[in-house]
Amino acid sequence: MHIFKVSIFLIISVLVIFLSAVHYKVEIKKPIILDIPNGSNTSFISNNLSKNEIIFNSSLFKFYSRIISSDQEFKAGEYKFESSQSIDSVVTKLVEGDFFYRKLTLLPGSTISNILQLGNSQGLENDLANDPETVLKKLGINIQEGIFYPDTFYYLKGETFSSVLLKSHKKWKKISNQLWVDRNPDLPYKDLNQALTLASIIEKEGLEKRKIAGVFVNRLNKNMKLQSDPTVIYALGDKFDGDLTRRNLQVDNPYNTYRYRGLPPGPISIVSYDSLEAALNPLLTDYLYFVSMGNGYHKFSKTLPEHNKAVLKYQINDR
Repeated sequence: MHIFKVSIFLIISVLVIFLSAVHYKVEIKKPIILDIPNGSNTSFISNNLSKNEIIFNSSLFKFYSRIISSDQEFKAGEYKFESSQSIDSVVTKLVEGDFFYRKLTLLPGSTISNILQLGNSQGLENDLANDPETVLKKLGINIQEGIFYPDTFYYLKGETFSSVLLKSHKKWKKISNQLWVDRNPDLPYKDLNQALTLASIIEKEGLEKRKIAGVFVNRLNKNMKLQSDPTVIYALGDKFDGDLTRRNLQVDNPYNTYRYRGLPPGPISIVSYDSLEAALNPLLTDYLYFVSMGNGYHKFSKTLPEHNKAVLKYQINDR
């Protein structure tokens, strides 16, 4: 009887020690991203975990994962370890497939050229490197400016660049179509693309988006030239050196709103929600002009003489 009690005590003691060991947390000093390839066995995984000091004992990890029948359920992929981990928590993470998601951010004002350069982001398969037009067309996307939504999108290592852009495009369609439905109906746009075109100009012009939108709508209604610097910069492309000159304003290009009346042929970038919402619900004023005050904001004017004074004050005198 005494031997039996001793045996029970020993079993309980071993069990307590075992459970304490598998729940013992190892402090991770800096974030670690671990890639577990397809076909990795438990020995390979445990050795990698131990080598990176995520667990303190590879043999215990293998034994524990096998006795709870988890070793055949580990999912291949990238995992991020940044807080203290125990063998039990690591096993759970691998079984649940708690993967590390990388992120790709499309910024408002980005052009197609800017966006395509993001295809070489780490962990992303750039399937658009050679023929982006054909690849995107198979996904139902006709490549042109303004067709993506600026946001941060998450992806797993090995995902294709086109799949990330497809998420952005779907989000853009959903948001832009709803904003079009909710628009002020008394606006000089034939379709959503024209509204998006003005929104892309507003995106580049400044912070007072609805007020700026109101100026451009007033000018469109009066058949005045929009005279927007960002459209000229877009028309110049790689020829723009950062300094917009009077000679640049004369460039013969349909996107040059100093030379041609009305809206340019299409958007000059992708746009934020706020810019498109402003284009579709502009602030109604009598303003026809605005000039930068050099602090992120603008001086708005109703007449040309008033505008010329503002230009003299905020542009010429400042120089």
